[in-house]
Amino acid sequence: MNGYIDLWVNVSSDLDRIASIARLMGYRYIGLEDHGFKWKTREFNNVKFVKRITIEACSEKEIREEIRGVKVNYPIVAVKPLSIQVARFAARDGRADLVVLDKDTIEYIDKTQASMMKQFGKPLEVCINCFLKASSHEKGMIFRRIRLFHYYSVPIVYSSGASRWNELIHPKSISALLSTLVDVPKASIVYGLSSIPLEILTRNNVR
Repeated sequence: MNGYIDLWVNVSSDLDRIASIARLMGYRYIGLEDHGFKWKTREFNNVKFVKRITIEACSEKEIREEIRGVKVNYPIVAVKPLSIQVARFAARDGRADLVVLDKDTIEYIDKTQASMMKQFGKPLEVCINCFLKASSHEKGMIFRRIRLFHYYSVPIVYSSGASRWNELIHPKSISALLSTLVDVPKASIVYGLSSIPLEILTRNNVR
């Protein structure tokens, strides 16, 4: 593929600057958390922004309500499960494109979840800034989850989770960091920064 994709950036303004920096880093698409934007996709400085929603839910009833009709307005739908029930629901529901792994969801992302997500072809999304800000103990737990999902051949997407321009991370830095710390092949990490997110965008009719 020609370029990288960061599927999770959470800013509400200064999109031209974000796009300029992202372009220099080699990104071609940015998944942008919705802050009342009136568009689904928009291009700035040759970088296409794609509107995204991250649904946090604690119960199956809550996630069922939140996800109903969501694909009409959002090309990218991620679920941040705050219970086992929500994690399992997100693994099998076709409206959810991604299941988020961060310090808040670690305990719900287990071996059964990996097996289900492999069965349904559901990618795991690793938030890099969330990882960097986690405690040493939480980092260790995230390491183990990444290794587990890699072992189960579950697709993994690596997103910055940037909430400001200086939290964007160069894709080569992400691949170097994780291949060293988590002992996952660099090529696999690059695949999660390019081909897997592109498949998600293509499946959701983003061109």
